[in-house]
Amino acid sequence: MAWSRQAVLLLAVLLGTNAAGAVSRPADPLEAVKASIRTKDFASAAVALHGLAAQGNDAAQYLLGAFYLNGITGPPDAAAARPWLEQSAAHGNARAAFSLARLCADLAPPDTACSTRWLGRARELGFTAPAASAAGGPARPDLPSSLLPAAQLRDPAVRREALWLAASDADMTRLEILAEQPLVAERDDFGRGALARAAQAGAAPAVSLLIRRGAPVDAADENGTTPLMLAARTGELAAVQALLAAHANVTAADHVGNTALMQAAHSGRLDVVDRLLAAGATVAPRNSQDWSALDFAVDRGAADVAARLKDKGATAAPHSAVQTYSMPTVVQRAPRDLYAGWPDLAVGASRGTPDLLRALLARGADPNGGTAGGLPILTVAVLTGGVPAVDALFAAGARATQTERQGGSALLHAVNAGRTEMVVSLLAHGASADGSVDDPQPPIVAAAKAGHAGIVKALLAAHARVEARDARGVSALLVVARNGDTDLLARLLEAGAAVEGGDKAGRTALWYAARAGQIDAARLLLQRGASADHADAAGVTPFAAACAAGAAAVAEILVGKARADARTAEGDTALMLAANAGDPRLVEALLARHVDKDAQNTFGDTALIIASRNGDAAVVRQLLRAGASPRLRNHDQQTAEDVARARAFVVVAELLKNS
Repeated sequence: MAWSRQAVLLLAVLLGTNAAGAVSRPADPLEAVKASIRTKDFASAAVALHGLAAQGNDAAQYLLGAFYLNGITGPPDAAAARPWLEQSAAHGNARAAFSLARLCADLAPPDTACSTRWLGRARELGFTAPAASAAGGPARPDLPSSLLPAAQLRDPAVRREALWLAASDADMTRLEILAEQPLVAERDDFGRGALARAAQAGAAPAVSLLIRRGAPVDAADENGTTPLMLAARTGELAAVQALLAAHANVTAADHVGNTALMQAAHSGRLDVVDRLLAAGATVAPRNSQDWSALDFAVDRGAADVAARLKDKGATAAPHSAVQTYSMPTVVQRAPRDLYAGWPDLAVGASRGTPDLLRALLARGADPNGGTAGGLPILTVAVLTGGVPAVDALFAAGARATQTERQGGSALLHAVNAGRTEMVVSLLAHGASADGSVDDPQPPIVAAAKAGHAGIVKALLAAHARVEARDARGVSALLVVARNGDTDLLARLLEAGAAVEGGDKAGRTALWYAARAGQIDAARLLLQRGASADHADAAGVTPFAAACAAGAAAVAEILVGKARADARTAEGDTALMLAANAGDPRLVEALLARHVDKDAQNTFGDTALIIASRNGDAAVVRQLLRAGASPRLRNHDQQTAEDVARARAFVVVAELLKNS
């Protein structure tokens, strides 16, 4: 069986082969792009591809179309892919013409004339493929391939990519070979694995096979989307049933509140809606846009689904854009009334296809308008629409600098929603990688806080200010150091992030890493010159922060690089902080360095008094064995035994009494 167009494209790029499998040297303009693809930095690759494609590079146009077509930076988007493929084919790119033939053949129903036309163009350009299916149906050409059979793929990364592509294509022959642990549980940079791909394809046999092989049934992607939601949106009942049979969570919601029932309502499939309701789905939930499953059904025009949901008690959002658009009088109103308040333009911007939006824009709608609530139309498209909607708005003159009334640029909204493909599109259309002055926080910091590494890399590729900070002075570097993503940490440092740059409290990246116990991040920062003695406003150094958190592993690599006798603003030593954290291993390491066992802080407490107050018999014994004095008193004139008895720590009090 021939490999799919996606497999040929992805492995050709990763392994440096062309569509026929022959070794080739990529053209110079694409070297950086292909390097990013090999390291799975797809967001940066997409930003670079947009720039090259806009300059007329046909290879970049083809690859960008393939990115959209195959969902490399977000959900597969044939509408966004088609213009780039057409431009590439117009420049004589045979693979682009062939991809267009496949795209047309995959439509529902297939566009046979379109498929035949582009297949003919591909042949004229030197590409050969069968014109029709064996059953005599519409053209569904398959790429010739000299790639290795699945059983001979040895490289784990290649086997994983092949598994994902086989799942997308419902290629059961390859899935039987490739669906093995741990590959079935692995996920890409956006959180999607083989099961998500099979569910999105609506391929019930592939879904069942992957579940039997151990694929986690509820594994959500970075947007919170589960395989059940993907299958429900596809509208394939058999795939939904396979997931429900494996006890998929029918009530789960993604990060914006969408449930599987909402996705099923969007598909317009009554049988899928009924199956989810029978499995325990409820009609009450609403997403962040205040849409219920009923709103999705009305928007889809699925009267039978809407009626069923109403029977179950569902209600539509009051005065929602979808209700306004669904009124039969909309198309009969004069243009002046049609655009008043912009509900119809908002609906057009939120749709997966841009046809309505383009029609309204062609009739004079303002691309820089907004909803009654002050949400710019561009932001509506970013949050709920597709890339073609964003492209259409920019083509009509939309400004990326618009913000909503509460502040927040379209770019920041795309970042917060984790919509990498939207971030890439906005950057490609000239949106500043630093967002707007009205943004409550810089996009790069927001992306780091949300754990969207791909988006951070895309923003860096678009020259975002790496030292941008939020209201507390927190930068992306500080967040990433705390989270321990060493790959992204290195990227930020290479982009110029200041290794000693602190937040408003004076806490550096090493401080954050130490406090969080992120040993690999701490090692990397030390290699880049970070100081273990850089104290914050409270006098707490990274070493002290590690001791206070009981992060023994980090403290051990810092102990030889920091002053062990340094004190905080309240006079606490590292030994006191370690004793308070109750980590015997760390206490022992500090005692081995002969630190002052009887040092007192501004309250007169010693490490022994602190451990006694916590009732920590193990640390109390350590300190006593090391010679710590049980007779010292704090400013309340209490000894270690006194504070232990005051808290009814009898065992500790007896240890101290008998010492």
